[in-house]
Amino acid sequence: MEITQQLNGPVVEMRASGRIDGYWADHLERALADVVGAGHHRIRLDCAGVSFMSSAGIAVLMKFRKELGRIDGAFHVVNPSKPVASTLALARLTDLLVESPQATAAAPATPAPVLRERAIGDAVFDVYDLDPRATLTCRTIGDPALLATGGFTDAYQLTGGAPPVFALGAGAFGESFDDCRPRFGELLSVAGATVYQPADGTNVPDYLLARGELASDIRLLYGLAATGRLSHVVRFESRSAGAPLALSQILKGCLEIAASRAIGVVLVAETLGLVGAALRRSPAARPEDGDFFAHPGVRARLAFTAEPAFPRGVTLAAGVVTASADGRAGSELRPLGSGCVGHFHAVAFPFRAIKKGRIDLADTVSALFEADQPLGVLHLLHDDRQAAGAGESELVRGACWLGPLTGEW
Repeated sequence: MEITQQLNGPVVEMRASGRIDGYWADHLERALADVVGAGHHRIRLDCAGVSFMSSAGIAVLMKFRKELGRIDGAFHVVNPSKPVASTLALARLTDLLVESPQATAAAPATPAPVLRERAIGDAVFDVYDLDPRATLTCRTIGDPALLATGGFTDAYQLTGGAPPVFALGAGAFGESFDDCRPRFGELLSVAGATVYQPADGTNVPDYLLARGELASDIRLLYGLAATGRLSHVVRFESRSAGAPLALSQILKGCLEIAASRAIGVVLVAETLGLVGAALRRSPAARPEDGDFFAHPGVRARLAFTAEPAFPRGVTLAAGVVTASADGRAGSELRPLGSGCVGHFHAVAFPFRAIKKGRIDLADTVSALFEADQPLGVLHLLHDDRQAAGAGESELVRGACWLGPLTGEW
């Protein structure tokens, strides 16, 4: 089987020849996934040279038709050979998959107008206004200093009124502190979706979705919560197609766009890898050696990424970032890369394309959880140990929702 491709304006024209059967369907799927992974959301597959297509091939076509339709893209078969046309007709999928003359003539949907475009460092940002005057208020929850000794005696419910724009920290799901005690781990809540990774040895993320008030059994030992309104949606991509962008590059660009010393950020992006740490043992239990961070016991209590984790996926991340650490929550802030410090948690998902243009935060977050199970939760860090360090999390393209932080930030 042979597959070629050519970019024609916003559309990628692909041509397949040979058999698309149980063996070669995987080859076609990888080729289509590479095109979508490169940021192209409109594909026409010319099947004039296809001599046979089985149900395995149809499954691949339907997968990309659904995936691209979900993000306002398009996938069509054009010039189907007689065997392909016959197979699609038997499956009653001709009208769904084969491009009609009307679709050929139709212009692609016009995205929402971009307020302005900014080139900052190696990244290009498209900026959309939500409400330039909007701000976020961030509050600290609990006392992270108790982590060292395991001196926690209670946990805080992450409830009361509307859900926060985002919250993060060490948390768990359960009816009480004692119920959650063995499971407290990395937690992130964004726009009503809350996910945490139990630190009881299972290491399988669990999550709760809410359209209104959060469930009453979400509890935090300590962390941060941001309420208020977001000011901008920012789309970003590397100036060089497909080149990686360090997390700090994106965050410094967001600080410049917001014209604020400190901001809250929610980020959904395609990733090359995430760098950070995760709790292996619940910090609600007193460590046997008296100090959570004491060696060698800390190795059993805290896991660091020796190399970027969850490669070629999608991440939902949120947190606060500032250019300096002299803020109200200074003890909560860690270096995120050159020129910025902050506190971010991230949830990793399998790869799926992100809709282009101005997108809604709640809808985007819900779609991630509805499509796939989360793979893991990390507290993002900058591992700057020269040759041995994993460096920073690297992103390809995505969207940020941001708002300036008010108060002592």
